[in-house]
Amino acid sequence: MKFEDKKNISEHTDEYDSQKLKLKFLDKDEIKIFSTLCQDGIFSIDEIIYNKSDKVLIATFSRFCWELVEKQIKNKTFYRVVSGIRICNVNKINYVNKDKIDTSKFINLLSVNNEENEISLNFSLNITIKLLIERLEIYLDDLDMPWPTGKKPMHK
Repeated sequence: MKFEDKKNISEHTDEYDSQKLKLKFLDKDEIKIFSTLCQDGIFSIDEIIYNKSDKVLIATFSRFCWELVEKQIKNKTFYRVVSGIRICNVNKINYVNKDKIDTSKFINLLSVNNEENEISLNFSLNITIKLLIERLEIYLDDLDMPWPTGKKPMHK
C-alpha cells in the first residue's frame, strides 16, 4: 500500500466510522437493497454457520463497499470491509450444488432473492443456499474499517 493510500484512508476513517453499515431488513421490498450491498461479497463456506436451535444463519465476509463508489478517492481506489450478516427465523437450510463447494476456496455472492418464505443466496459456481424462513429478519453490520482495493467487480 502506498503512503498516499494510507493518508487518504486516515483522512476518511472518522467519517467512515460514523457511517459503518448497521442495517436491519424486515420487508421483502428491502431485499433488493440488501442484495445490492452484499453483491460481490467474498465468502468462505467455513464462515457460514447455521445454528439450528436458534434458527439463525450467520456469516462473515469481505463486502465490496458499493455505497462508497461515487465517493472514490483519486486513482480509482475502492474499498472492501469485513461485514457480518445474521438471518433470523430460519427453519431449514438447503444447498444447491453443494458438491461444487471446495472449503479451501472462496465463493462470491451474486444476488439475494426472496420468494414467499424462502431466501436464496446465489453464489458463483452455481451454488445456492436456500433458507426456509418464518418471517423476514436480516441484519447487516460492518465489523471493521474498510481497506483500499484497486479492483472494482466487473459485471457482464
